[in-house]
Amino acid sequence: MKFILVNGRTPRPQSSCALCCEPIGETYLREIATRVSYCDHQCYLGHRKLAARSYSEARERLVASLNL
Repeated sequence: MKFILVNGRTPRPQSSCALCCEPIGETYLREIATRVSYCDHQCYLGHRKLAARSYSEARERLVASLNL
């Protein structure tokens, strides 16, 4: 498990979603390793996809530079 679902509790201090920047309400997801909050599962998945794409692109650039 990489995240937890929080119900009925607003984070302190007030925070916003890491993807869409909307204020976090009483129900949200928090990534365990980084403690980053997301307003819902869709934003969590969207952020993970962006992170995976960035990692993949950085890896491709590194491999290309090593093969010069």
